[in-house]
Amino acid sequence: MIKLLVIELQVQIDTTMTNNNFFTDKTAFRTIDIYRVVYVIIVVIAFVFTEAGRYIYRPYIYENHINDFGVADSIGNSGGIIVQIFLMLAVLNSPRKKALRVIAFIMIGYTFYEFIQPYLPKGTFDWYDVYGTLVGGVISLILYLIITRFIKNKELFKFK
Repeated sequence: MIKLLVIELQVQIDTTMTNNNFFTDKTAFRTIDIYRVVYVIIVVIAFVFTEAGRYIYRPYIYENHINDFGVADSIGNSGGIIVQIFLMLAVLNSPRKKALRVIAFIMIGYTFYEFIQPYLPKGTFDWYDVYGTLVGGVISLILYLIITRFIKNKELFKFK
């Protein structure tokens, strides 16, 4: 039964993914390498920091009436986009040019979503969220460039 599911999944991947995919390619998608592991580690760390910011830092700032220039207001967006970008990079394992597309696509998507929120039920527009999204996206881009520059990638496992 499990072997049948694996074979069916293999067929679906083969028929739906070509080497010319916009965000990844078949070889990279099937490879577990050092970059993928680093991306997952960043996802976990960024998620912990984002949630700590939302549930510890933000209430502290609000209770003590500290002006942090909107950091507490946008911590979810700035941390959340870092988590989302590196999660997608870990899932897709995109080559460099396609990884930059992923980063840009997610940044544009988050920003677009913020601008259409007033037209959605219970949606509110906040410039701090837009700034948080852009700052988080730029931090993600810088982290990505540092990783690809200073960490030597090595294939750890390859699926058939």
